[in-house]
Amino acid sequence: MKSIAKIIGIACVMLLISCGGETSLQKYFVDHQDDKDFLAVDVPTSLLDTDKVSLTAEEKEALESIKKVNFLALPMKDATKARYEEEKVLINKIIDTEKYETLMRFGSNGTKAIVKYQGDDDDIDEIIVFASNKERGLALVRVLGDNMRAENMAKLMKAIDKGNVDLDAIKKIAGDINIDLD
Repeated sequence: MKSIAKIIGIACVMLLISCGGETSLQKYFVDHQDDKDFLAVDVPTSLLDTDKVSLTAEEKEALESIKKVNFLALPMKDATKARYEEEKVLINKIIDTEKYETLMRFGSNGTKAIVKYQGDDDDIDEIIVFASNKERGLALVRVLGDNMRAENMAKLMKAIDKGNVDLDAIKKIAGDINIDLD
């Protein structure tokens, strides 16, 4: 009986040690949502006015598969310059795990961005966009959904880029927290 208790105790300690060392993206968002240096916004897709949009069936399916968008940003200010590099390293460490697949990397005008996802190509659970710019700061976007498909999400992004999706609600929120989306 004592040996079973020891084995269970050792297993519990090993489990706690293995889980405790890794910070998840969700924990990162929770830990920073009340941080005065960060801007945090959770946007349910119900804020998008889908009556005003002209979408194909695939674009509509992609939009309906998104449940919530979490936005976290560290704007560059004198007070956040030192913290910028620390947070950038920490975010990269979190998203560079095997759990996330890289979809694309891009950059221009001093901004570097990476798009990653978790799940299968036909059943994406989470899409991550991380962008950083030494002059403007960093932004982390987490798109949560059910059965998101990579090709439909790409079509939705093109529709948004063309202006086929009314983002007035999101632009209003961004304006309220002094973020320029245009």
